[in-house]
Amino acid sequence: MPDLVDHLIEQAHNLTPLPASAIRLAALASSNEVGLDEIAEVVAYDQALTMRLLRAANSASTGGGARCSRVQEAVFRLGTARVLALTVASGAASLLKCEASAYGLAEGQLWKHSIATAAAAETLSEFAEQELPLETFTAALLHDVGKLVMGRFLSTENLERIQRVQTDGGLTPLAAEREILNVHHGELGGVVAQHWELPQRIVEGIIYHHNPADGFALICDAVYLANIVAKHVEGAASPPVPAQPSLERVGLSADQMDQLIAATRSRFESVSARYNAS
Repeated sequence: MPDLVDHLIEQAHNLTPLPASAIRLAALASSNEVGLDEIAEVVAYDQALTMRLLRAANSASTGGGARCSRVQEAVFRLGTARVLALTVASGAASLLKCEASAYGLAEGQLWKHSIATAAAAETLSEFAEQELPLETFTAALLHDVGKLVMGRFLSTENLERIQRVQTDGGLTPLAAEREILNVHHGELGGVVAQHWELPQRIVEGIIYHHNPADGFALICDAVYLANIVAKHVEGAASPPVPAQPSLERVGLSADQMDQLIAATRSRFESVSARYNAS
């Protein structure tokens, strides 16, 4: 059904673009030679972002200490990964706070899940033996952005067909989307991220957050695991069991999952406050 796929891709391109500061920071964060001064310079030209980062840096969740009054201090305290995620969040929050009724998500629920997944990714970095890419937190935050495109621009008929093949055919939600549409929400999310000119690693983390083995990149496994942890934290009825290969690739044992979930649950409140700052 190429016409429908083309329509969904067109709608993905029509989503509100991210601020220029977010695109610039994403490019800097992907560079191995980026300096905190360069990051601070980008932030300093965005007054609203400056206030948001100073507030986050001075919050209790960052460990306290003397209050930050300068952008450079805030960037140093938060670190590149958090600064990038907060910057992207400031541009994407209004989108992700919308309802995604096609997935049974009321207004604000998709955003809550996005924050929980970002919190899980941040916590995972402390448990994993492998060093996770800086872009992991941002990819985790945006992993379900394709659901917005699906939910807003698919006809009721197509949504019902997807639901029917899940129920009657025993397909997973992802497989059902692929069966009916020839594309799934992860792939559409990747289209959005590419249109926003985000780094390739973020694009890959979004596309393969349900099927990380196809992504051949550590960020895919990290976002996949963070998504599962978030479902546990949110109290999902039947959260998936993480695939052993993904656990092995990030350097996490199955026995550590309970610890990871507990640690994410305790972090979720502070991270939620951080990303909901207006």
